[in-house]
Amino acid sequence: MKKAFLLFMFGLTSLVFAQTSDYNTETLNLFNEGKWKRLITIGEEAIVKNKSSYEIEYRLAVAYYNLKKYFDSSKHFENITTNYNITNDYTQEYLYYSYLFSGRSQDALLISKKFPFHLQQKINTKSFEFIDYISAEGGIKLSSRRDIDIKDMTYFNLGIGQKLGYKLMINHAFSTLSQDYIDFDYNQKEYYINANLHLSKGLTLIPAYHYINISENSVSNNTRGNNSNNEVTITEEGKINIFHIALKKQWNRFTFMPNITYSKQNDVADDISTTQYGLDLGYTLNAFNDKLWLGLGANVLNEENQNNTILNAKAHYQINPKAFLYLKYVDANTSNFSDDNAMFYTNAVSLFNNKISTTFGYYITSKFLWYANYQFENAEDIENGFSFTYNTFITGIKYDF
Repeated sequence: MKKAFLLFMFGLTSLVFAQTSDYNTETLNLFNEGKWKRLITIGEEAIVKNKSSYEIEYRLAVAYYNLKKYFDSSKHFENITTNYNITNDYTQEYLYYSYLFSGRSQDALLISKKFPFHLQQKINTKSFEFIDYISAEGGIKLSSRRDIDIKDMTYFNLGIGQKLGYKLMINHAFSTLSQDYIDFDYNQKEYYINANLHLSKGLTLIPAYHYINISENSVSNNTRGNNSNNEVTITEEGKINIFHIALKKQWNRFTFMPNITYSKQNDVADDISTTQYGLDLGYTLNAFNDKLWLGLGANVLNEENQNNTILNAKAHYQINPKAFLYLKYVDANTSNFSDDNAMFYTNAVSLFNNKISTTFGYYITSKFLWYANYQFENAEDIENGFSFTYNTFITGIKYDF
């Protein structure tokens, strides 16, 4: 009886080791043959059955990487560091590029701080660049009611980025726009700055400031004496100060970003203050091989004790390594609100109803991007009681140093 029991235990133990050895051997053979999809199936099965090892999970992470599933690849390289306490040049370099190619460039830069010098030299990490990128864009906003002197709007923007260490990036933008609107014309000059302070992996604090200077020329009749038919041009100056702060958290494919914006508008006629509370969510879809990202946002705008809700939906599709398509829809039915971390501020005389925009971008080289944007906007002039539309065309370039 004792002999039979020992034979049974020996056989069971041999079977367990054989199963573990089979996972190791099979993933090794698949790795050498480059059969990544089959390797992923076997490797994930080994993890579910608690039969994994450093070697198996490393091959699994590399398989995901070679299939360009960078979110999954980074997850397994993170597991190797956490579960097996193994850090070497291979795992660090793969994790760096997994972060970089999944759009988490700040996470990639942050982990490179701890790389050995020879690895930093190999991947050419740069923690400081006084000019990280420069961009320029311009366009025209075409009005459907030019017949009643709602003229077209011209627009130009210059952007500059700075990388000031492993955790801090700063973006600047200088903009100008001008338009004739029925009985007045205005010119607007803007300066925008935001900082991306990377507190830890996947956690970024984003404070921003936006300044707008408005010069408005309006026409009125001079009713004094015999000059009642003479027109007089009145020039008024206004300014808007916008303060914004957001906290962005990313868990693998999911992003969560609460934010708050305060603005104060000062001009000759009136002072207006608004507070805007927002939440933006985003998710990269595994079903589309991580090429499709979807976003939703909601904001509550408090203006003079009235609340308005602003909603937006976004989609980014990576057509191929060089080209992408970005779609966005905004529904507001109000004015004096901010968007995209207060980079854009709507302060039009007319009421902003909704807008849909699409952007096509193409990397001519790995550092040089060209893009074109089209927007269709529905607006409403409450004072005069009519609706109209804008068609906007913008093109721009961006160069990464």
